[in-house]
Amino acid sequence: MKKMLEHLINVIQKDEMELMFGKGSKIVIESVTYSTNAKSYVIHSKVFATEIDDSVDVFPTGLNMLIDEGWKYSGINNDITKVNTLDVL
Repeated sequence: MKKMLEHLINVIQKDEMELMFGKGSKIVIESVTYSTNAKSYVIHSKVFATEIDDSVDVFPTGLNMLIDEGWKYSGINNDITKVNTLDVL
């Protein structure tokens, strides 16, 4: 599930991702786990951004949008909780 979500974001949504975080940026899904307490999947993601000025303005909203779109394409209808991290290359 991690690799599928990474592929959907880094390949399928590459143009939008590079527009937000800079050319050569990459998103890594650290983990996808199911929380029985929250009854939702918890997605821990990390952005490796190349443009810090643009990235700070759109983080975490832009990353959340990319994850939501990728999750929708995956066909899984469960709720998700997102934990995001920003690193600069």
